Formats: sequence, structure tokens, C-alpha cells
Amino acid sequence: MELFNEISQKKIFITAQQTINEVLQVFDTLLFSSVPIVKNKKLVAMVSKEDLSLIEDGEQKIADLEYLYNFYYAKQKDTLLEVISSFVTNNTDVLPIIDDENNYLGFLNLHDTLESFADTDFLKVEGNTLLLQKNTSEYSFSEICQITESQNNRILGCFVLQSNEEKTTIVIKVKSRNINELIQSFRRYSYNILSTSSEDYLVEHLKKHSEYFIKYLNI
Repeated sequence: MELFNEISQKKIFITAQQTINEVLQVFDTLLFSSVPIVKNKKLVAMVSKEDLSLIEDGEQKIADLEYLYNFYYAKQKDTLLEVISSFVTNNTDVLPIIDDENNYLGFLNLHDTLESFADTDFLKVEGNTLLLQKNTSEYSFSEICQITESQNNRILGCFVLQSNEEKTTIVIKVKSRNINELIQSFRRYSYNILSTSSEDYLVEHLKKHSEYFIKYLNI
């Protein structure tokens, strides 16, 4: 995903010198729950409308409320799944985008990001979904891709579902000529097959959630 193509060019933001009342007026013109704080074109933090609404003194400056700052963002080169993960982890509907120098480039909103996700081959193209697990120190994406593509299978998507110091669980969706042969190949390379889904249960689950959020945000 080319994030730059999805970033809003409005570059909505506030400064730490604005008062709570001024920022709440900004929120009145937005549909988002949080807004970026920017100084000298650099992202400082995020602050939420809900938190500011709880402060009685509306003349306080944002600079005096650092305890309300939230620190999250996405990099311009992040993948679509990394971006979605950031939305979920931070429970937000807007995600600031920065470059390697912490310059604020704009933002992504949840609605547009989910629409991009729903339009990917991972959701649109029929295939087989495998849930793999291997020792964290032993697995690699390059190995997974090599095993899959050596049998002329097409990879539609692959991501880490869960990882700890011992085990890593990976979801891979493939368009396969012989899924049983692919499964046996993974087993030969010491991958545990936790689940196989010819009906794409996992993908349908993700797709339904994407469609739900898009529908919700359109209300």
C-alpha cells in the first residue's frame, strides 16, 4: 500500500499554545476523536476530544496538559496491516503520518484505510488460508514464501498474527493448485499447521468487520 496516496492533504493539526476552548472549536468541525499537536512541522503527540472535555478550565493551554498526550503514529512506508494494527492498538479513528525525521505529513482516517483493506486481493480473491506456527527464532517470511512459490502457488497475503519469545503464529492466504501438497511441505520444514480453511473463515471474519466499520462510520 502506498500510504502517501491515502494521506489527507488537509494536514489538520493544533498547536500546544492553543487553549482547550479553541481546540474544542476545532473538534466541532471534525468527525475525528483525536487531533495531532504539531510544532515546527514536527509531530508532538495526539490529544483526544474526550479528555479535553473533562477539563473545567477551558482557558488552559494544551502545553499545560502533557499528561493527556497520547503518542502514536504511522510511518509513510508502513504496510497496510501495520497501519490497521496501529488503529486497533490505539483505539483511534485517525492516525498521524510522519517521515523518518518526524515531520508531520498528514493523517489517515479509519474509514479510508478499511476501504483500502477491503479492496485488497487478500479479501477479494478466493483462496486457501493456513494458520502456521513455528519457533520464533526459526521462522522467516523468506522461507515461507520460498516453500509456497516453489510449487507455483500464488501468495495473496501473509502476516504475523501473534508472536512471543517462543512461538510465532502466521496467517498465509494462497491460491494453490494442490493445498495438501503445500501443507505437507510446511510440515517438512517443521511448521505446525494449526488450521486450514478452504472456506476462508478467517478472511470472511476480517471482511465482515471491515464492512461493519465502514458502515458504522458512514452513519
